[in-house]
Amino acid sequence: MEMERKPESHKGENGKVTVIGGSKDFTGAPALSAQAALRTGCDLAKIVTSEEVSSVVASYSENLIVREYSSGYLGLSGVENCIDAVRWCDVFVIGPGLGNPDSEAVGEILERTNKTAVVDADAIKPALEADLSNAVLTPHRGEAELIKDEYGSVESFVGENEDIVVLVNGETDRVYSDKGVEKVDAGHPGMTVGGTGDVLTGIVASLISQDVSKREAAVKAAEINGEAGEEAAEEYGNSLLATDIIDLIPSVL
Repeated sequence: MEMERKPESHKGENGKVTVIGGSKDFTGAPALSAQAALRTGCDLAKIVTSEEVSSVVASYSENLIVREYSSGYLGLSGVENCIDAVRWCDVFVIGPGLGNPDSEAVGEILERTNKTAVVDADAIKPALEADLSNAVLTPHRGEAELIKDEYGSVESFVGENEDIVVLVNGETDRVYSDKGVEKVDAGHPGMTVGGTGDVLTGIVASLISQDVSKREAAVKAAEINGEAGEEAAEEYGNSLLATDIIDLIPSVL
């Protein structure tokens, strides 16, 4: 589903994604999300991460724009830098590799911005405590239990929040929206390797930045991620890595 582009378009007009992620404990997750977003066709990807690891995150690829917040984990002191980066983009990711973020900081970023948010990993629990809207949540099955604990079921959560889509990734991915539940049966058992969820999150954000609806972006991202994982498994078997999936996104598209 490669996206059509106008011949006269300029840098940034075909999608800009910000990834708020990483911490003094984790560096790879935000880079995986940002690189997956670029491989899915957006023009630019910016990462906002801890100043303690920003140089490491930047070293993963010369294609990444990296900015900082001044603490080991995302805290209130980093909110303004994150919001500046969100103003710059079309859609933002928050969560990959955040580790132990300040819940109030995550909530403030989500509540003070009007851009679509793709919420993953360590930002999911704080997001459920915030006034969340216009978002796609991308939990794995374990993280989805947080939603069930709070709302009884994912369906109930989506029913109470009509502008939210939830993509639960697992053996069979499930996309919950106001249109009901859609199943995506793609992937390989080797995709239990770390980082594949970060890749999925980046794909979702990239598609939304290119004017795909939240629901369709979630469904298509699950298909793209799963099929790229299948192709990677053909070559590497259970030794596949998340970076192998990123490299195969263009062929799947």
